[in-house]
Amino acid sequence: MAILQSGGKTLPIYKLLPYPRLNKETPGSRRSTPMWDWINDFSSWMSHAIALVAQHPDWALAVAFLAAIIEAVAIVGTIIPGTVIVMGVAGAAAAAGQPMMPFVILAIIGAVIGDFLSYWVGFRYRDSIRGWRFLARRPEIMASADRFFERYGSYSVALCRFIPVLRSTVPLVAGVAGMSRKKFLVANVTSAFIWAPAHVVPSQLAGLSVDRIRAGDWESATWLGAGVLACGALVWLAHKRLAPILLAPRR
Repeated sequence: MAILQSGGKTLPIYKLLPYPRLNKETPGSRRSTPMWDWINDFSSWMSHAIALVAQHPDWALAVAFLAAIIEAVAIVGTIIPGTVIVMGVAGAAAAAGQPMMPFVILAIIGAVIGDFLSYWVGFRYRDSIRGWRFLARRPEIMASADRFFERYGSYSVALCRFIPVLRSTVPLVAGVAGMSRKKFLVANVTSAFIWAPAHVVPSQLAGLSVDRIRAGDWESATWLGAGVLACGALVWLAHKRLAPILLAPRR
């Protein structure tokens, strides 16, 4: 057993039995390599991330807030993984002992702002936006958003928040189509109140699980990890069942 030290805490890393790998230099021979060496690297990275968040909690909140905005901004949200950033920062903050409510609140506000920015851009530049270079070279992006919005109308603004790529393009199409601001804001705000906790809470469980491992409390870490897996399984099942229905072409 190896002990990783960071920030005054110890993180036990259990190395399992080595597994054989072929030695490329000597064909047919085998050499022993520690299995899961990457766990030590990941644990070291996680420990540094937790320490950084603990030392700069305000910066952590700012990063989560900006990531929530970026996630929903047209074009930018298709390139930068805002959701992953929000979940990673929230998980590190939970492991560092920070409360999650500020992250939930800022994620909600950021998501609302990001969607509204996309809507405003679509409404403001509705006559020329399809000719922008990024969108002109990738017509399928707007085409899929057009179909989704045409099929579900104002509901598409809420539904798209949980579907990659569409979450940043459907609000844009809603603006281009001239959707009323009142209807857009209702769908935008209500869906943000679901989206933020749905991503921050599993991240909190994951962060607390890491914290329990750092403290050597493997039983609590196991239960918290099981909660993370349960949340992940529910999301996967919901996406598997609902995505084909929502994205299926209209008959």
